Amino acid sequence: MQSSLQDILDTVKANNLTYHQKLMIIGNIAERLFNPIELLSYTEEEWQHIENQMICDLNEGYAIYRPRYILPDYNVYIQKGCQFLDLPPPKTLDDVLDGLLIIYAHVPSITTYPVYIGRLDQLIDPFITDEASDYPKIKRFLNHIDKTIADSFCHANIGPYDTRAGRLILQAVIELENTTPNMTIRYDKTKTSREFAELAAKACLLVSKPSFANDAYYISDLGEEYGVASCYNALPECGGAYTLTRLRLGTIGRACQSVDEMVNHLLPKVAKLALSTMDKRHKFLVEESHFFDTDFLVKEGFIQRTNFTSMIAIVGLADATNHLLHQEGLNETFGQSKRGDEIATAIMEKLQDVVNAHQGLYVERTSGRYLLHAQVGASIHEEDKANNPAHRVRVGQEPTLLAHLKQSAPYHQYFPSGTGDLFAFDQTYTDHLDAVVDIIDGSFAQGYRYITTYLKNTDLIRVTGYLVKKSEVERFRNGEAVLRDTTWYGSGTDECANVFDRQLRDEQNVSAK
Repeated sequence: MQSSLQDILDTVKANNLTYHQKLMIIGNIAERLFNPIELLSYTEEEWQHIENQMICDLNEGYAIYRPRYILPDYNVYIQKGCQFLDLPPPKTLDDVLDGLLIIYAHVPSITTYPVYIGRLDQLIDPFITDEASDYPKIKRFLNHIDKTIADSFCHANIGPYDTRAGRLILQAVIELENTTPNMTIRYDKTKTSREFAELAAKACLLVSKPSFANDAYYISDLGEEYGVASCYNALPECGGAYTLTRLRLGTIGRACQSVDEMVNHLLPKVAKLALSTMDKRHKFLVEESHFFDTDFLVKEGFIQRTNFTSMIAIVGLADATNHLLHQEGLNETFGQSKRGDEIATAIMEKLQDVVNAHQGLYVERTSGRYLLHAQVGASIHEEDKANNPAHRVRVGQEPTLLAHLKQSAPYHQYFPSGTGDLFAFDQTYTDHLDAVVDIIDGSFAQGYRYITTYLKNTDLIRVTGYLVKKSEVERFRNGEAVLRDTTWYGSGTDECANVFDRQLRDEQNVSAK
């Protein structure tokens, strides 16, 4: 939404924000001082559907001066160093870790922090010489990231292969219990050793990371050179995403009296308007902000403009479906309703058709198409309380684990730029890591792209695609300033969707194979 000078003053006077958080918020407010109808040539109809909350631009801003998500190819540093930062190619583990930390400080994003810090195990492993002496260095490196990149949208990748560096990283992640960096293992049971997979599953249970990505599935959509960034956004490496615009399906659905009205009339109309605004944002960013003409990441080959795409996302599939079930006189809910799945599938099929028919601007890497994304949710407007994250079943309406896996799996096909489901397990699963990996293998066999498990009784919890500490959320709710801006988002998402209270999964020996 468009902002005002009063928003800046309110931020300046806030007593629960740190200096850096105020700086980030004021910068975002400044981007939104401009009228997008005047600056970006939005039409009145496009702006109307942003103001009525059917289209949500996540308050990205209108005077856009950098892409939302940037995924550098950090191998450029390993091979060539970085001329802009006077960094020669690294020769030792100390060189690698120090150089990466320096580069991270210069990688922008919508959060001002880097949302992708690379395939860490592959970057680090060639420089491992002695595990005993190298481990403290890796642990300090990861702790440094947590304390200086105060945003758990910062994301590291490991896998699919078992490496010494990968094992040391997982050991450090478990011991540190930090929220940052977020982490994904690119998992493929034909490439990943069972022992390494079980170590990753142990870490995922104990500290909510790494999540498991179906590596073969993502490669089939995006090619080998992709990364998982921010929450669980799969995007081209050496590129990224210009922008992320989401459709509040629950809001759109509540404006309709029937499935036909939503699927064949209002949804296509709103989706086309959203896609048009994305074209206009791309045009300004590429042609007028000059980011791609001036930034050292482009000049030295860390990123290429032609490797960027954008994401059009959804929230509230459950809420739209539940409303339309009610309109048909059915007292059923998404997740436990055959008719509900029929309605939700019709919604997604139509949306996929509309998105694939649109020729996007400056998205050569994805053949001129924007990518559908299952967005995790936010708390920037009251409408967010009526739009559950992504295609997830509302908390409190979940079926049993096996039924849930089978119900959710068919929706993953629609989201090449990322989707995921989360399952809270009880403590006994730490003694049955083989069962956890079996569940992951079974979910991937059913068509899952991405899955996360965690122990419900831990302080470190996965909100949706990112992590927070419940203790920090409590301090924030009590009016204290906290280190990480994602703590605010986690607090708001919990208030909207009760994500701290997901159903405990204590079914033993479950397999979706």
